[in-house]
Amino acid sequence: MANLPKLPNQPSEKEIHNFLSKVDEIENVLKGLNSDNEEKRDFYMSKADEMIEKIQKEKKNPVDVNDKEEPDMPRTKTGFSKTSINKDCYKNDIESASILGPAITEPMDQNAFMAAMEADAKDRAERRKERETTANTLKEQGNAEFKQGNFQKALELYNQAIDQIRDSSVLYTNRAQARMKLGLYSDALKDCDLALRLWPNCLKAYIHQGHAYLALKDFDKARKSYQQILSVDPKKENMVQEYIADVNRAEEASQMEAKATKLFESGDEVASGVVDLLNRVNQKNQLPLYYSGGFRVLASVIKDADSQTLFRTHNGFQLLREHQLLSRCFSSPLNSLSKDEKDVMSAALEMFTSACKDNETNQQMLLSLPEFVHQISSILVFNFKGQERVLKIACLNLLHEISLTSAGRAAVVGKFDVDRLTAALFPLMMKATTYGSTAAAVLNNIALDRRLKSLLREKIEEKILPAFESLLVTTTPTSIVSLAASAVTNLVGDQVIRNKMASSEKLWDNTGHLLGCYKESKLIAPLEYLLGLLLNLSTNVPSASLERVGDGLIQNCYSIAASGDLSDLSASRALGVLSNLLPHCQNAVSYMCQDARTLLLLNLLKNQDPAFYKPALKCITAVTQSSEEARQLIAQNKGTSILMRFLAMEDEVVIGNAALCLSHLCQVKQVCSKLTKTNIIQKLLELARDGRKHLDRLRELHGIEILHGCMKHIK
Repeated sequence: MANLPKLPNQPSEKEIHNFLSKVDEIENVLKGLNSDNEEKRDFYMSKADEMIEKIQKEKKNPVDVNDKEEPDMPRTKTGFSKTSINKDCYKNDIESASILGPAITEPMDQNAFMAAMEADAKDRAERRKERETTANTLKEQGNAEFKQGNFQKALELYNQAIDQIRDSSVLYTNRAQARMKLGLYSDALKDCDLALRLWPNCLKAYIHQGHAYLALKDFDKARKSYQQILSVDPKKENMVQEYIADVNRAEEASQMEAKATKLFESGDEVASGVVDLLNRVNQKNQLPLYYSGGFRVLASVIKDADSQTLFRTHNGFQLLREHQLLSRCFSSPLNSLSKDEKDVMSAALEMFTSACKDNETNQQMLLSLPEFVHQISSILVFNFKGQERVLKIACLNLLHEISLTSAGRAAVVGKFDVDRLTAALFPLMMKATTYGSTAAAVLNNIALDRRLKSLLREKIEEKILPAFESLLVTTTPTSIVSLAASAVTNLVGDQVIRNKMASSEKLWDNTGHLLGCYKESKLIAPLEYLLGLLLNLSTNVPSASLERVGDGLIQNCYSIAASGDLSDLSASRALGVLSNLLPHCQNAVSYMCQDARTLLLLNLLKNQDPAFYKPALKCITAVTQSSEEARQLIAQNKGTSILMRFLAMEDEVVIGNAALCLSHLCQVKQVCSKLTKTNIIQKLLELARDGRKHLDRLRELHGIEILHGCMKHIK
């Protein structure tokens, strides 16, 4: 195709690009108007109205050719007002003809047209890629500013990124988060809506949308947004439950605030007294004794949810930042404070304890103050003397009160340095002071929070394990050992922590020794807690960790299981520990095969309680696997008939252990002849038939052929 000279008044490349962009925009609007989604149709209807309105305005005010073009509305030479006919267009026909040359009568070459279109598409893709690169750089810069707390700067960078790329859901969710930090909740909702239009399964958009509705106190819409998360990812149920709990808590707090305000405005004596006392303790330039007395009076009058709400809504927690003396005490090193100033802090903590009792909203607000968290951590490790210890007692009482609720525990784990906190609590538990049991109770409570386990995994051997091992001595009060054992039991629910703690020989030795002491003294409660820990500690851990368990622990567990004057819970837990040890510990097997101890296990199989017969069956399976003496003893005491009964149960683990134990007993000659007279083969085949995986396994092991061969010898 011949190269043609440029025509007079030919549109520039920029004008052509703007025109094509406008065509794309109109095409998108038309597609949106034909959508099956009602919300999408409404959105594009408003978009179409905006475009029409803009065109009508331009008809009234035509744009001059030389006027600056708007980037988002491409212009034609005549604007949008009307079709104009240039009557002077033929004046320069001769000149134009000389420029244009001969008229082209042949159709445009198709290959050339396609090449031009491909070149245009390639050019557009390259420009798009450049804009994406720029947008990504701006987004990363915005993320960095956001992490540093520069939310306004982050917002500006996100705006610039969106100017480059307008179809990225990530940019809109990031900007929504920045806007929420600046209190622009309505704008954040618009960003979430745009993100969801671009990507209906955008999880972050639903999360931020719920947060924004919650901040605007539109609780029903917040719940709906959070529940939408499950439609995207059903595995996020725990997270959704936590979010909805936050909504319920906020709604309850809002209702309580309205009620408390109404109560105060009605002139209620108690409500007015709380507000009046808050105003009084805010007076400046008073003696420390004045403030400590005022705080303690406040602690005594804050007795119900209404007074707690009034304390919160009238800036009671802001005393930590705004009170002349208290703010200085909570921001100064403890060794620089006088005795009276420490007493002011103690009184303030008593006041906060009353305000936080059974009130999750107040607990979260208090722990959101960084200066409070920092000073509490310092109080726990500071060496107080004499009467100054009341400050540490007040601190522990407050932590204990907060840790009693799930939201409080979550706030403690989320706001505190948990390594530092747990490392501070263990030494306090070992001291024979009034706060030892409180420290143990705090640790036990926060160990219930699932996030604590993941946070402690890396340093469990460095801080928690040595401290706990030192605690397991006879001089430690049994109440503290019980609480500590309960806390560690919660921690070893995590597989990583359990493996690390189970590898400690000292831990097994200390618990075994203490177990014997408690058994002899018949201290039932601490015995149950300690056995509960051992049961969890010995479950699903590497064999190497259980091979080294000392004889003392094994002997004490057997003695407790065989004892009739201890609690059933102690006996069942001791039996459970043995069932975990026997498959891995040869010393335990040797001990159980002596003095006919296996008969105890056989007798426990007759117990109707699964807490007894399940571990007993597991124990017998382990000892019969490696001990001929045990096999003979079980066979001689009608063990086969007892084991046969378990094949009729529904529990697959019980059936499997019973079948395995019977296979061990088949090494005894008289057992084989006895079993051929029973319907055991029929039962085993029925089990294999009922469960497809059993039948597949039977075929894999050539069990059908073996049974066929055995049947030849049965007469």
